Amino acid sequence: MYKDFLTPVSEELQDFAKSCNSFALGQVIKFREDVIEIDEKSNDKIAIIGVTEFRSKQKDLIEDVDFSLVRTQLYELQMGNWSIDLYDFGDVIYYDDKAETEKVFREVTNGLIRDGYVVVILGGNPSLGYQQYRAYDEIVDKVYYLTIDHKLRLGKDEVQTTENNYLTKIISNEPFNLLDYTNIGFQTYFVAQEKLDLLDQLNFDAVRLGIISENVKEIEPYSRDANAALLNLSSLQGSDFSSSKNMTPNGFTSREICALTRYLGFSNKLTSLYVCDYIENYKKLDHLLISQMIWYFIDGKNHRPEIKSFEDTQYFEKIFVPTEGYNYIFYRNIFTNQLWIEVDNTVDGERKIEIISCSEKDYEQALNGGIPNRWWKYFKKFY
Repeated sequence: MYKDFLTPVSEELQDFAKSCNSFALGQVIKFREDVIEIDEKSNDKIAIIGVTEFRSKQKDLIEDVDFSLVRTQLYELQMGNWSIDLYDFGDVIYYDDKAETEKVFREVTNGLIRDGYVVVILGGNPSLGYQQYRAYDEIVDKVYYLTIDHKLRLGKDEVQTTENNYLTKIISNEPFNLLDYTNIGFQTYFVAQEKLDLLDQLNFDAVRLGIISENVKEIEPYSRDANAALLNLSSLQGSDFSSSKNMTPNGFTSREICALTRYLGFSNKLTSLYVCDYIENYKKLDHLLISQMIWYFIDGKNHRPEIKSFEDTQYFEKIFVPTEGYNYIFYRNIFTNQLWIEVDNTVDGERKIEIISCSEKDYEQALNGGIPNRWWKYFKKFY
């Protein structure tokens, strides 16, 4: 059983949670000992776990990472208008053998997702993003992976998975089930043009930091269809967050990163979020920021839109946009103003229609007679 690979939250922390005021998360969050059969069958629940190791680049030495102070800040935050059950299952057991730790992490993540949990993972080394992705191998046929990072992790495909090549591993290793990938917040001076060209050839997306900073809402169409997301804490600007091994002067502000995590939570498809590259600097503001990011993710999950049929005219309007080369069909959610577009994937006479998320920019491109960017990138994956 995968839960055997988890070390429960300490009794001291559990007692602290129960001592918080009656409106705090600590009063409603459940621990491993509180899980009962009826909870296991619920499909509306979030599980928090930690990965308390950070492998150094040299000699693969293990450095301990402790999330106790992050948990303390989280438990003290006040509840929103929420209905989702919250759990804190403690930390993944790690081993001297890196391969064994990776296997355990993958099994725990896979097990929690299969049991209906949305998993929030607090971790150290970003290299475990590959194992987070591989946890979906037997769950989803085609995976949409999203990262928030100031770099593109397309290093050499070596035997070892590292923080610099885990994306290369995802793209180049079997089973090849990566349908779509988006990186949010890359900084151009950290990314070689050849890597951007490669992503473009693969019909994947990379969105610059400046684009998102101008309008945080730009992330929403990308996050809406994502199954899994990785948030590298080094994507925050150093003046707002310093408990990371790879601090940079530029990056997302504390307000922007909280908005981004809420949009991730707003997705109906996203079932795991890996928050990584954390080191313990004993800075209360950093602990509080991570806890607020988790709070916003939970808030997004609690307020995500209901899943309704696109044919339900009470929720969606169907918009036809004829152009000289193609007749596009859009769907707009009347209540959330979100947009989707149809993609015709007819092969050998067998008609197959995909409906994918898109943005207002895609709609405007079609109105102006152009080809919507999201439609074109998705179309090219199959032709």
